[in-house]
Amino acid sequence: MKKFAFSMEKILSLREFEKKQAQSELGKAIAEETKIQETLELVAKQRVSSIKAADGMSDLTSLYNINQYLALLDSRKEGLLQQLTEAHMVTEKKRAELKEAMQKVNVLEKLKEEKFKAWLLENKKSEAKEIDDIVNRQFNNGN
Repeated sequence: MKKFAFSMEKILSLREFEKKQAQSELGKAIAEETKIQETLELVAKQRVSSIKAADGMSDLTSLYNINQYLALLDSRKEGLLQQLTEAHMVTEKKRAELKEAMQKVNVLEKLKEEKFKAWLLENKKSEAKEIDDIVNRQFNNGN
């Protein structure tokens, strides 16, 4: 019985490699988005703690400094929100690329499976024919 060989095995391997690359790129994009989100949360916590610290203050200089710090935090938050939006767009793009890569792999895997089933069927037919030939030879030689 001859060994099964898929003629598009190299292409399938290339598509699987592209899929792994797309998964890696998506992971990096998600990590970047998560990092920005965590920084945003840190800025929010700093803002809340600054407001709490200013609550009991009566010194105008300290209140002015905290007000300036809050303005700085707000400015940083706006920048981070813009970065988060951009990172989200990159993540969605990478997600679409991964989906496309997975579809390409799935198409080739289904084709490989169909070819393998056809190969198995052909081998079964071939083996059945060989067995029939052997039985017929033995029957004919016995008579």
